[in-house]
Amino acid sequence: MEKRKRERRSYTIRALRRVVLFGFIFPVLFMQLLQNYFALESFVREVEQGGKSTIYLYQNQLETSMARIEKTVASYWAQDYSHGRMLYTQSDLDALGYTYTIINQYKTLMLGETTLAAMFLVSRPNELIRSTCDQNYTTYQERQDMQAYAAQVLSNSEEEIQKGWQPRRMGDRYFLVRVMGNEKACTICFLNLDDTVKPQDAPYMSDGAMLLYADKEGKAITSSDWVREQSISLLPLDSSFSVSGSPLYLVVKTWSEKSGMYVVFLEAYPGGLQNMGWILLVTLVFSAIIMALIPVLFTRIKSLYIRPLEGMTEVLQAIRGGDLARRFPVNHRVQELKQVCVSFNQMMDEMKGLKIQAYETELQRRYAELQYLQLQISPHFFLNFLKSLYAMAQRKRFDRIQQAILLFSDYVRYMFYDNTQTVPLSTELHHVENYLDLQRYMTLKDIRCSMQVDDEVRQALVPVLCVQTFIENSCKYAIVPGKELVIEVRVLWLQSEEGDQVAISVSDNGPGLPPDVYEECTKDLVFEKKENHVGIRNIRQRLYLLYGEKAGFVCMNQETGCQFEIILPLQKPGQEPTDEKGEAL
Repeated sequence: MEKRKRERRSYTIRALRRVVLFGFIFPVLFMQLLQNYFALESFVREVEQGGKSTIYLYQNQLETSMARIEKTVASYWAQDYSHGRMLYTQSDLDALGYTYTIINQYKTLMLGETTLAAMFLVSRPNELIRSTCDQNYTTYQERQDMQAYAAQVLSNSEEEIQKGWQPRRMGDRYFLVRVMGNEKACTICFLNLDDTVKPQDAPYMSDGAMLLYADKEGKAITSSDWVREQSISLLPLDSSFSVSGSPLYLVVKTWSEKSGMYVVFLEAYPGGLQNMGWILLVTLVFSAIIMALIPVLFTRIKSLYIRPLEGMTEVLQAIRGGDLARRFPVNHRVQELKQVCVSFNQMMDEMKGLKIQAYETELQRRYAELQYLQLQISPHFFLNFLKSLYAMAQRKRFDRIQQAILLFSDYVRYMFYDNTQTVPLSTELHHVENYLDLQRYMTLKDIRCSMQVDDEVRQALVPVLCVQTFIENSCKYAIVPGKELVIEVRVLWLQSEEGDQVAISVSDNGPGLPPDVYEECTKDLVFEKKENHVGIRNIRQRLYLLYGEKAGFVCMNQETGCQFEIILPLQKPGQEPTDEKGEAL
């Protein structure tokens, strides 16, 4: 028996596709992605560590050079006689001799420390500034800015001494500046960042390697033009590793407390891939090929077999739902599927030729009438009414019970006896007032309804429940706790070349329709059976069957609520309605 059950068990294409996707393809793809992620993560960490090692090497060289300069200058001020005399006021002749000796010492130091671009001597007691600059590697504007900075130090040397090494812009370039000494006299060192040892100057480094410096805001202070051309961003500053630029560059940065700037190492991304081990590289390439082929193969199978079969199933469901104009597409590359589709379409064309248009219209009309009968008594509304009666009985409000029963009897009488297609507008509005009174008894909510009706259309024939449906919708969605529900009904007489019309507008002050209800009210009219939103869809279908294209329907969510509006041809008592061709219905 169990064997027979297994043999009779069937599967849909969608279920088989899920089995293939979740049982094989997705796990394989996940494992490949996981493997590649950890492989690339390991490679990135290796690149980051390599970049940090490179930064450490060159940063250590720079900071060692800075320490030597600091130590030498400190020894000048501690041991050299000429430096010591600059702490006190000297005669012009003595000051000239002492500064001559000091400047020669500075020149000797600059010959040993090639990164030094200029050195200044500042003596406040003698109010003098003396300097020596590398004329070959500094411009006139840079020397002028250095001189201006030395004048600033002369007026406030104590503050600048406490700052330590710091990058400063002189002319078009940045220099590392250090003021050493005391408040009476000091030495200013300008270190040329462009002359520091960098990996791009080493013959063994790849062409894409670059070391540069950035200020505390992450702005490049060396090679800034190149950084801007490559669209490289050194942010975020809290991360020591990032990828940026076009083409991509691996960015590794470290903050140097001694120099007060970031030391940044960049390496071109393609250059970094060359450093990967061949086994890892082959694995990544092979995994990428597999990951690329699996979706391609699955997409191919889906396009040739699964999607056509799903399309055929969709067409069959649409035909079963009443859309007899749907046909199978015949542009299949699989011959067997193409033959099935052609044969089915021929059979449907023969059936369509036997179909009578009047019979289709009658089926649609009967279907709308069935929905209308289904709409007449809402079980939910009836149960709420009984609960309200029970609550009033508990409170012994027998007078309210009597009045509620009378209102409900009028409501039921209108539903069961006024079941013609159209009724006078005054009758419909009277039913609306009765319905609102019933709602007030049931909900104990404040509901105020104002009606503005042109006298010319009070006796016009309108579809049954064409106003009450929208009033019921407002009572369902527009009631807000603590707020009075205000409903406005306006019925206008419109005159046009196409004939007189009746415009019925129902609006409220609620929060508007929910998205699903609003979508149902605004989408194209389709004759299909659904369990929800029956009332509004029913009135739209009946309007179309009664008036065709002559009837209009609009639903709008406004800032202060929802508004429904329908426009109907003006039909007086004794006059038969006509369709869009002018023929009696």
